[in-house]
Amino acid sequence: MPRIVDHDQRRAELTQAVWSLIREQGLAGVTIRNLSGRSGWSSGAIRHYLPNREAILNFAAGQIGERAWQRLQAIPVSGDPFQDFLNRLEVTLPLEEEGRVWLEVWLAFVGAAVSDQDFADAQGVLYRDLNGIFVEAFGTFAQGGWLPAHTPQAAATEIHALLDGLSVHLLLHQITPEQARVTLQAALSRMLVNLENSD
Repeated sequence: MPRIVDHDQRRAELTQAVWSLIREQGLAGVTIRNLSGRSGWSSGAIRHYLPNREAILNFAAGQIGERAWQRLQAIPVSGDPFQDFLNRLEVTLPLEEEGRVWLEVWLAFVGAAVSDQDFADAQGVLYRDLNGIFVEAFGTFAQGGWLPAHTPQAAATEIHALLDGLSVHLLLHQITPEQARVTLQAALSRMLVNLENSD
């Protein structure tokens, strides 16, 4: 019988290996040879999935968005609209090891995106996906009369910029996770009003 290959498991293994290389050596360290050494796969096995360096980097960039989406989808819903949204915002921050891993990889791509349009496009997809989630949530708040001083798009832009800034400060160890949480909650509290009367 032919051996059954778990493609999802193989993708997860490749993701871990590529991200590990990026975190240690930057994007310049991502080669098929280095990935073979890091993953334990042969070069031929890697090329079966990812035929060249460009494909590897595109794969790694795409996995950032997929991982972010998985983290957002895994958050339980409590029924408290403010807390539920705050929880979704917090999960995009590097408050623990898993969050640090994918945000360190994200930051490497952001740096490359300044001068490389392909990477800029890849990061743009992640930005648009997250921004779309924020706009939709703020749109719901606006319909309930809880967002008096912003349009949903303006609120999404403001909170997204805050998240990006907090993420960098956390990665550089300039603030603590608790400081980041307090700052984010305070900002959201200023934007959303009268939620306590929403029942």
